[in-house]
Amino acid sequence: MAEGDRDNHPSPAELDHFLLGEMSPRQAAPILAHLIRGCEACKTRMEPLASVMLGAGTQNPEPSAQSGAEYDFPLFKALATARRYAATAAQAKVREQQTPMNPVLLEAVSPAVSDRSRGKRDWARCEKLIEMCRALRYSDPETMVLTATLAVVLAERLDATLAGAAALADLQSSALAELGNAKRIADDLPGAESDLSRAVDRATQGTGNPLFLARLMDLTASLYTDQRRFDEACRLLDAVYVIYEREGDRHSAGRALISKGISANYAFDNEDAIRFFIQGLGLIDPTSDPKLAMIGIHSLIWSLIECGKARQAAQLFEHSRQLFSSVVERLDAIKVMWTEGRLAAALGNHEKAERHFLQARESFEEARLPYEVALVSLDMAALWLREGRTAEIQGLLAETISIFRDRGIRREAISMLLVAQEAFQKDQATEMMLRTVAAQLQRLDNQRGRVSS
Repeated sequence: MAEGDRDNHPSPAELDHFLLGEMSPRQAAPILAHLIRGCEACKTRMEPLASVMLGAGTQNPEPSAQSGAEYDFPLFKALATARRYAATAAQAKVREQQTPMNPVLLEAVSPAVSDRSRGKRDWARCEKLIEMCRALRYSDPETMVLTATLAVVLAERLDATLAGAAALADLQSSALAELGNAKRIADDLPGAESDLSRAVDRATQGTGNPLFLARLMDLTASLYTDQRRFDEACRLLDAVYVIYEREGDRHSAGRALISKGISANYAFDNEDAIRFFIQGLGLIDPTSDPKLAMIGIHSLIWSLIECGKARQAAQLFEHSRQLFSSVVERLDAIKVMWTEGRLAAALGNHEKAERHFLQARESFEEARLPYEVALVSLDMAALWLREGRTAEIQGLLAETISIFRDRGIRREAISMLLVAQEAFQKDQATEMMLRTVAAQLQRLDNQRGRVSS
């Protein structure tokens, strides 16, 4: 069903899958939006299974004291507990027993109410959901999409009399912006552009708060970077930097500069990227956002290697080992391993470089990241080319091409690898050619390490 479409009801099977927890957050989001807007027909269809899951007699676990406000929002609880408490034999009998719906679920799918205290509570919940989106940006893109969808639906049902039309427009724009950013991180770039455009339109009716507008421009710049619209991204980030600096928010100003460095890196302007990273890292507070610090330092090391400044990169890498080991997740750890291999290759330590490349390539393959597999393979091919191991390179490229074909990767990417393979077959391969192929693959890939605003 279309997201937020009141007239296109989910099918009974979709409702059952939703309640049984058999949908991904992205699949569940439009159904959740439909239910929260208030649909009596779907609520009636849901009653039998919902009452089995959430009705009296199901010993739902109480959330711990450390749980966030997501457990206060009814359907989060439903999604978390449905699979455990759905009883297959009882489903057909529940309607006859007329077991009343749990008040928690009833509240979530009921139409919006006009009670002022309920409205204030929902306003606060919407703000909390927006805050949760930002916390999820590094760890769980699909749940981020679901959370932002909830925030948008909740914001759209609020009454402007609670805080004024301009304040409500700001809240609605903020929710839409977080949904757009969530979709960007989840690699739905068309959906991200649509929602961010709606956020900008809504912001024109808002208070004009400069910090909020800077946030909106920052998120849009991140989208432009992923869309390879680097000049537009940099112009926006320049404005973002000026606003945050004027408002005295050094950390956010530093974030804007690191984002600008990422954009310059993607555009292969590595010298400019180094300057932006150094300036940005000097402004941010690494204790408040260690992940941002890690991204900035890792990106700086990468750019230094690209510019032939391997010794400076090696010094920075050694100083940063503790940071990398303290905040990295699995994918971050693989990227750090890959970077250490590139650093070893640049310093002439071929044995160490090959060891790290092989480990990184295997790990990227296990994580089902074919572009990264190809890029590491090209780094390893350059290393082996210096040693005259062309037969091994041809086998490596053939294996990588096979991975791309098995995964249905776009033809342009496969063509790039075929060009490299043919060059080796004709004994015409050079390191420069391998770097060119790698650059083209990077342009085709939208999933490499980005700053998640």
